[in-house]
Amino acid sequence: MRIFMLLLAGTLMASSFSASACGFRLKDGKLLTCNMSRIELLDRAGEPLSKDVEVHAISTKPQETGRRIETWSYILPGAIGGNYLVSITLEQGKVTAIESRQQQR
Repeated sequence: MRIFMLLLAGTLMASSFSASACGFRLKDGKLLTCNMSRIELLDRAGEPLSKDVEVHAISTKPQETGRRIETWSYILPGAIGGNYLVSITLEQGKVTAIESRQQQR
């Protein structure tokens, strides 16, 4: 029973860590994280290969604006080795999500 509880606790900790992780470490040691500004992202990762922009909740009233969501796509060298396809979401000039997948895997 004790072993089962330890395994369950380890699994829960690992799943909560991966769900809350929002970062990517580059080969040169620089870290991309959530809440960093657009200018910090450009400084650390450079210009993206592509940018997609979506605007949600558009209003006909001039004082109301829609929510602008940008997705920047990169191919970046990761700290663990190899290149990664990295997709970074920005809202209101701040990084809100980072997804990465190693190429050729």
